[in-house]
Order: sequence, then structure tokens, then C-alpha cells
Amino acid sequence: MTPPEVLVVGAGPHGLTAACYLLAADPTLTGRLAVADPRPWLAAWDARSAALELLALRSACVHHPHPEPYALLDWAETAGRTAEFSGPAGAPTASLFADFCRSLVGRYELGPARIPHAVTGLHPRTDGGVDVELSGDRLRVRSVVLAGGFARRHAPVAAAVHSADVDLSAVRAGQVVVVLGGGLTAAQLALCAAERGARVLLVVRAPLRARLMDVDAGWLGAELPRFAALPPAARAEEVRGARPGTVPAAVRDALVDHPRIRVHVGTVAGTSPCCVQLDGGREIAADHIWLGTGYAYDVGTEPLTAGLAAEAPVEVVDGLPVLGPDLSWAGTSVHLSGGLAALELGPAARGLAGARMAAERYTAAITGVALTRRQYPAPEPSVPFPSPGPS
Repeated sequence: MTPPEVLVVGAGPHGLTAACYLLAADPTLTGRLAVADPRPWLAAWDARSAALELLALRSACVHHPHPEPYALLDWAETAGRTAEFSGPAGAPTASLFADFCRSLVGRYELGPARIPHAVTGLHPRTDGGVDVELSGDRLRVRSVVLAGGFARRHAPVAAAVHSADVDLSAVRAGQVVVVLGGGLTAAQLALCAAERGARVLLVVRAPLRARLMDVDAGWLGAELPRFAALPPAARAEEVRGARPGTVPAAVRDALVDHPRIRVHVGTVAGTSPCCVQLDGGREIAADHIWLGTGYAYDVGTEPLTAGLAAEAPVEVVDGLPVLGPDLSWAGTSVHLSGGLAALELGPAARGLAGARMAAERYTAAITGVALTRRQYPAPEPSVPFPSPGPS
């Protein structure tokens, strides 16, 4: 393989979005763009969808990795699969979305572009490039996009299994399952366990809240200019408060109406492997205790970003880095996508819409090609970094 000029870290939806946007803007990057991930394309996404038995996405039909908003709709029409959209936002089925993403991997020749190694270190150079350490190799590239998850599991109580490790096949009829969390992951776990005949207690901090998408639609447009004008600490506070656990109305109704699911509004005082103590002292014997409490982002706890911060110090607020308008890290040619870019993109950063928002920001800086159309409001793009000279 020819040494790459641009490296995308992560072969999930954010990484695929990065690759598609960059190659669409500058087709000459074909063969000069690589994606580093020890797992195959979308392997983690597929595994999570299968483990949680997700049938449909929560995002709109225009939120996907291709730069053209209606590319998924067009592809589905050609494939005769338009019946796989539902709801007012046209949410696609999980299988439709996955098949479309695989078609993009083929369309942009991204199979051979994947380097099957983990990135273990990033070292910005004075000439604007980046030295990249991989497990078993070392590269020198012009630009990097960090598009992996880079999140740690949020586990507010001990002696419980995080949703990432839940094995639904272990549930038996008549067992007692306690699920903590008020979002869609917790709801999905509760419904799947109940359908297997288990008795489920869903513990939520507040009454179930219904919302079509995981963030308010204003965070995809109208709120962004106001948000960008706030100081970093105020932005961090808004990010924390804008993603309370919510579920679509149909899911909320299914939880409330299911004869084997009981919703408890309150908190958990403690857990042991076989018991949950609720607020007020009541104890519930349980065969399974699961956490649908999501993930948290902190540059200091992720080795790759912690190492980068040691070489290129950056302001950090509530675990999140303060980035440039093009999502660049402290003036380097390392750009971020995903939850770690939330101080610039807002609370939608970690989702599929956030992947598109991020790509609109860094594509021009990396390729020097301005996008002809933007979906999302953004500050003026910065001047592209120059290509590094010969090493």
C-alpha cells in the first residue's frame, strides 16, 4: 500500500463519514487515504446492533455517511427497499442502514484502505504533519481524523453489567431483570428481556420522557450559532443538560403497557451481584442487573488523546477539549469527530448527524476544497494546513 497522506482513525459510522466526505471533496485522495482500525468496517456497530436486537435507527433518513443528504433514500429506492423507512423523520431499519454503509465501502474502495492495526500514539510535527504510531508500524501523514468512539462506559453503580456486555441469550422465562437507565438502550434491554419471559424492573431517575430523536432538532441548526458564541464552560453545561434519557413515544408506550415491565422512578442506593437496593431501602432480588447508562467522554482517560494532550496541550472543560472551528486540536492537523467534539458541535456530536456536522467542518481544512452546500450552521472554516515538506 502507498503510504497514506490522510489517516482516519476508526472504521465505524464516523470513520466512514470522514472517508466519504474527504474522497467526495478530493477524489485524488483515493489510494492516499487510509483508515486504521483492527476491526473490519462497521464491525463494532454491527455487533452492538445485533446484541441489542435493534430493528430500526432513531435518526432521520438524511443522517448517514454519504455527503448527499438524500443518498440513502435514493439507494433504497433503487434497491426496492423504501418500505424500510418509518416515522415522521423516515428512520431506516438497522439492516437497510448497514447495507447502505457497506455499499459505500465498496463505492469508495475503502476495503483495501483499512489498516488492520490500532493507533497507539499521535505526535504532531512542526511542519504541520503527524507521526502516527500503530501496533506494529509507524506512519507520517499530513492530517488525521480521530473518528473512533473514544468513550468510557458510564457505570454509576457496581456489580452490574454494562449494556455493551449484556448477553440477552442468557435470559430465561421467570427470571428477574433490573435495568438502570431512561434512554433507548435501557428501554430496548427491558423490552427484549420481557419478550423472553423475564419480569423486568426499569429504574429511571425521572418519569419516562418521549422524544423523536435523542437530541432536540434545534441542535441540528437553530441552536448552533447561539451555542458557538458561549464560553466553553457554558457550552459544556448545555451539553450535559441537553441529553436526558429519552425514548420515542411508541417505545415509551410499549414499556408502560407491557405486562412484565414495571417502571420505578427513583435511584439505586446500591447493588450486589444478586440484589438491587432502591432508594428508601427496598431490596430487589435479581438474576440480572444491567446498565443502560451510556458512555462518558474524557480526553484524560483515553490513552491516545491523553498522549496527544501531553505533546500539544489543549484547554479541557468537563473532560472535553476546546477545538478550533475546523475541529482541529490545538493548532495541529489532528481533527476530531464524535463525542469529544461536543464543545464545538453541541450535544448531537456523538450521533450520525454529528458525524456529518464534523465532516463539514474538517473537510475543507484537510482537502482545501470548500463544500458547495452545508447542512448545518458553522463558524467560518479555517485556512487549510499546508502539506508537510519531505521528511
